Amino acid sequence: MLEYEDKICFACGQENEVGLKLKLQFDDDTKTAFGRFTAHELLEGIPNIIHTGVLATILDETMITVNKYLEIMAITSEITIRYLQPAFIGESLYIRGWFVKKSKRVIENRAEVENEMGKIVARAKGKYIEVDEIPQPE
Repeated sequence: MLEYEDKICFACGQENEVGLKLKLQFDDDTKTAFGRFTAHELLEGIPNIIHTGVLATILDETMITVNKYLEIMAITSEITIRYLQPAFIGESLYIRGWFVKKSKRVIENRAEVENEMGKIVARAKGKYIEVDEIPQPE
């Protein structure tokens, strides 16, 4: 796996006190990243429901993780998300993302978030642009 992750990344940084601290694993055979996430009340949008921006972040991070494990250094270019039903605060969510295809420098991945009852609450399509290095601010 590429080692360019930031320890204070909002999504996956384990040292970010206010971050999501996502921990994702990878299955080499299926090229799938997966994990679990439970949102606390500070991530609420509508009462007792996870803010959709948090779900968008989880979906994006999962697809980015697929790229990392495939040793593709890439940045997000485009994400399309379909929200199918609410995801609740305190509910254990199952997340998975997988590789779809690569054309020149564009990588396409997909991801889903599933609730405890096995229902998909959100799904995403993402496009990522391969880069030689992660851009740094000047």
